[in-house]
Amino acid sequence: MRAAFLVAFALALALPARATEGDLRFRLALHGRFTDRENRPGPTLLYDRTARAFDLGTYLRPQGSDAFASALVSAGVEGRHGWFRWALAADTGELRSQAFPGIADVCASPLSPTGLDVVGSRRCGPRLSALLETGAVEETRLEPAQLTSNGRPFGEEVRDTLLLREAWVGAALGRNDFALLRVGRKRFTVADGFVYDDYGTGIEATFDLGAIGPSWDLGAALFYPTRDFPGNSGATSFMLALRADYLPSLFEHAGVFLALFRDRTNSLADLFRGSFAEPSVLALRGQAVGTPGFAREEITLAVTQSSPLESDGWLGWTGTSGSMAVLGAKLDWTGALALGRFTVRLPALQLESPTSVFGQLAHLRLRARAGREVELGGFFLFLSGDLPPSEKARLGLPERYGGFLGIAPFVTDTNIFFNGGVAESFASRQATAPGVNGRGVIAPGLTASWDPLRALAFDARAAYLVAPEVGPFGGRVYGPEVDLEVTWSPLSWLTFAAEGDVLFPGNFFAGRAPVTKVVLGIDLVAM
Repeated sequence: MRAAFLVAFALALALPARATEGDLRFRLALHGRFTDRENRPGPTLLYDRTARAFDLGTYLRPQGSDAFASALVSAGVEGRHGWFRWALAADTGELRSQAFPGIADVCASPLSPTGLDVVGSRRCGPRLSALLETGAVEETRLEPAQLTSNGRPFGEEVRDTLLLREAWVGAALGRNDFALLRVGRKRFTVADGFVYDDYGTGIEATFDLGAIGPSWDLGAALFYPTRDFPGNSGATSFMLALRADYLPSLFEHAGVFLALFRDRTNSLADLFRGSFAEPSVLALRGQAVGTPGFAREEITLAVTQSSPLESDGWLGWTGTSGSMAVLGAKLDWTGALALGRFTVRLPALQLESPTSVFGQLAHLRLRARAGREVELGGFFLFLSGDLPPSEKARLGLPERYGGFLGIAPFVTDTNIFFNGGVAESFASRQATAPGVNGRGVIAPGLTASWDPLRALAFDARAAYLVAPEVGPFGGRVYGPEVDLEVTWSPLSWLTFAAEGDVLFPGNFFAGRAPVTKVVLGIDLVAM
């Protein structure tokens, strides 16, 4: 696969083209960031060797500190030679020094009051489960720091992607080049990024019918939804995406979309790994160390954290999106339904959760000028949520899952809860269930922008975030979030940026310490 791309581009670059009919566009950028994050909550469960048990004190509890410098270097070139089109782009991903949790091999131990111990302690007893002798779990001890890219070891990122983000060849066809066909690696977007917004490998055709008459823009794509080369990841799961947009003017569109995804590579499984662990976490809060119930739940946690999950099934999305001028304001919207059926399995515990899917998405954004320098706006986001399929099966509830699932969504409405802010281009995409642990999110918010100078901009936003479904601790309120960003571009190629955000956790979480994020950045861009 990689050799084929390199050959194709060697041929593309060798094609003769007269200067009058050729066009090359280059881009080189360096982005530097310093980030300080405090009290970020997470569903991480780590094994404590000293306590011989999982540390539950950090589960969905705001705590800890993470300060680091990072950088991203990108370069790209795009060519037009008559009807022939091509592009090549690479970037390093977000480079930073990062220490990952160590790995502990744990075993069931009848001699331990927690039911667990580490392999080699000579206290190991029965198997962890019928299908698992021992389990390798992440622990509280950290490994030495190493260079990472997009949150994984740099060598692994190079091996699986070659740092190549775009590598496509295409042809512009028809009268006024109204049709464009592209094959290779490129960035694909489905449902305005709520379903997929990342690089992938495949084929895409777009048709700008406005170039020949009707004010319509059509598109179709068939691609592997992963940044990794398909051969490296073993991907055999394609996504099909179709769209049709009506274009009443140059900057307006209103349309519909349809997408289908067939999971053959356990892509959906990790969305619900936390759901298999959550019941044990809650059960342990009511058990005393040394009791049979405590030991049983600790062993179950070890199995769920160390065992592979399996999934297969299909998902489909249909909806509408657009951007229109309404009474002097700009209205953007996305609405969609997620439909499908899939099964998640945890073979080590002989658990299987078949479920149908019916998720909903609604996103509205309204912006209006309030003078030459000020823009005011508001937004509303609804991503439906539900109890995890395994929990519904345990409680004997109907199997249908009501959360809106995305394959690699990219949502930027707020800077802490979502991926917005001056470092949003650094965000690594990943499959995710909506909200926290799939509980969904409802987020009404306000925005304001002030541009006192051509090179200086202030952006502020505030949102109140809640979950449609009650969380594991009985609450639904994620909390209010306030974000502020400042950008200054003294030169066309130089931008300085700063950001300060705070989220005040509500009763969805186990703690109330404010979650904060501060980012300082510099961007150097040559085009």
